[in-house]
Amino acid sequence: MTWNLFIDDERMPADVTWAPREMQEMYHNEKWEIVRNFSEAYTMIILRDMPKFISFDHDLGENQQTGFYIARRLIDDALDFPDEPHMQFPTDFAFYVHSQNQIGKKNIEGLLNNYLEHRT
Repeated sequence: MTWNLFIDDERMPADVTWAPREMQEMYHNEKWEIVRNFSEAYTMIILRDMPKFISFDHDLGENQQTGFYIARRLIDDALDFPDEPHMQFPTDFAFYVHSQNQIGKKNIEGLLNNYLEHRT
């Protein structure tokens, strides 16, 4: 079963009004599982398998792991457990970084794009 994950400590998908038009339509029309921090995101993925789409925020509250850390952990798990299908990104996996932290946004995009481009 495919599903969408929205990671943000404060916002709801419809609050992301600065995203490109096609993303805003997705935020309004798709069903989302919403999580607020690393622990919720990681637990949901372990319980449900990897989502088809993830929308990332970078800053997830004071003293919390960032969206970058979540992306890095998911990639590390995919690499460390290649024989575990539930730890692998779907072949049609996609993501968007809705964070307003431009440095954090670029870091998450770079990390995920590099992994997706070079995965086997």
